[in-house]
Formats: sequence, structure tokens, C-alpha cells
Amino acid sequence: SSLSQWVHACDALELKPQDREQLDAFIDQLYKDIEAATGEFLNCEGSGLFVLQSCCNHSCVPNAETSFPENNFLLHVTALEDIKPGEEICISYLDCCQRERSRHSRHKILRENYLFVCSCPKCLAEADEPNVTSEEEEEEEEEEGEPEDAELGDEMTDV
Repeated sequence: SSLSQWVHACDALELKPQDREQLDAFIDQLYKDIEAATGEFLNCEGSGLFVLQSCCNHSCVPNAETSFPENNFLLHVTALEDIKPGEEICISYLDCCQRERSRHSRHKILRENYLFVCSCPKCLAEADEPNVTSEEEEEEEEEEGEPEDAELGDEMTDV
């Protein structure tokens, strides 16, 4: 993106240590301000429309992934497993850490950022699991042995 090119150009400048610290602090603040304004969904420095990728739906167990391996604005879609003729090509809109979270946490992220509720094979298989976020699950594991009388409400409704 033009912003990352500008930051790289700034890195190449020969500056006094104090000026370097001020510039680095300014750049750090700029990135924080961008993230505060756009949130996680738009946590990127550029955008583009890629015809093949736009045909790929989301799955929490994707059979393909996207990347920019040569850093030249050319998007690659790579199969993660054999894909049969006629089988849908699915990528994940979640990063690898988010895909390991509970179904409820994944749904919450997808709903907030992409406005849909996932019905991939992984989510369907986990449909009977409690509607708690990954953080709530971790708290429950830490509090093992304590009675579970608090009811957990579902934070999501169907679209």
C-alpha cells in the first residue's frame, strides 16, 4: 500500500536518534489510530478486488488459502488438500488462532465483521456445544468444581 511504502521510505531516512524516536512514535500512533477507526475487519493498509477469491466462500475448515507470496499484488489461491471437481473452494475469513476458538466465538467474529452466521461442517458439528465464548470456556476450566448455576445467554441471533 502507499502507507507501507511511505513507512519503508521513512525507515531508510538517516535521522538523529531523537528525530528517529519521534518519527517512530508518530508511525506507531498512526497505525493505532487507523486500527481504532477501522477495527479488526479493515486492519489492512490497502484493498483490492480479486475475482477468483471473491468466488470463494468461508469455512472454519478451509480447503484453500490465499496469500501474496511475492509481495507484488498478485494474489495466490492455494489448495490445502485435494479438491474434487465440482467441490466448493473455501477459504477462511478467520486467522488460524481464531479458527481454534469456540463455535460461539467464531460466530461472533464473523457476525461482527462479515454479517453472517457460519454453517460450515465444523460449525454444524459443534452446534450442540454451549454458546459460550472461548474466554468463558477458559474461565470455566479454571473454576473447575464450582457449580454452574449461571445461565449463559446467546449473544447472537440469526440473520
